[in-house]
Amino acid sequence: MRPDPPPLRPAVPRPAETPPVLLPVGAAAKRLRTNAATLRAWERRYGLGPSGRSSGGHRRYSPDDLQRLRRMLDLLRQGVAAADAARVVRTAPAADPTPPDVAVGDLLTAMRALDAPALTRLAGAALRRHGAAGAWTAVFAPALVAVGDHWDATGCGVETEHLASGILEAALRGHLAVLAAEGRRPPVLLATAPGEHHTLPMTALAAALAERGQSSVLTGYLPGRALADAVATVRPHAVVLWARRAATADVALLARTARAGPAPVHPAGPGWPTPPADAACAPLLANLPDAVRALTVRAPAPRSGPA
Repeated sequence: MRPDPPPLRPAVPRPAETPPVLLPVGAAAKRLRTNAATLRAWERRYGLGPSGRSSGGHRRYSPDDLQRLRRMLDLLRQGVAAADAARVVRTAPAADPTPPDVAVGDLLTAMRALDAPALTRLAGAALRRHGAAGAWTAVFAPALVAVGDHWDATGCGVETEHLASGILEAALRGHLAVLAAEGRRPPVLLATAPGEHHTLPMTALAAALAERGQSSVLTGYLPGRALADAVATVRPHAVVLWARRAATADVALLARTARAGPAPVHPAGPGWPTPPADAACAPLLANLPDAVRALTVRAPAPRSGPA
């Protein structure tokens, strides 16, 4: 007898809406642990100003404004240049307040119902709230793992995994298209090993890199000669070769590409041995946030001089 699938999360009534609190610049700065001069500068330079109005008509920061500014501060702490961080914040709609555990439950419910419109809506909400790296780590990957575990245990659910993967791929590519980096930095070449058709993690990595202003070239799976040709054409500052399974983790191809240089070649994914089998290879990228940190080229500091 096949086991029943894990129970779906029951619907929870939502609390009644209350009017949002609107804050003047000083109070908003205090809430964000920054200063009013910084917020005024961001409004002047990047258009990240208050969108609310008090009863007297004075401009005030709304909860959505504060969420955007928190995202700006988070990106700056990660080393993203201010102009790039502002571009990410401006292009992202207001955040959905759904916490990650609830978002995973909602996504699983839509997956099991094969509800494509709901999947599309939920994927977009997760990307708006968490960004590509956060959405992948906290929402998309846990839901996909749950579906995969059920498939492994019962032999059922391939239709769920295929529909969900296609919709999440489309959502991430849409996010990537909006945030496409402008090519000011050398790109990263993102490929999967020959025979490896699971490209979704590389799409998530490309979108997360774009959020930090880092361009990439996403090729999908490539045989050895095609990978060498792509490296020669793109001249990337780094190469990532993804393998989900040991059967597709071509250690010889990885080592050959790494020795050809000059770009470091990182294995990524659970298929590769740890540590890499060849000393010529760059370190294994164990997870998406670590990969983003390792692969992002810092923008050169602006030159000082007369305005």
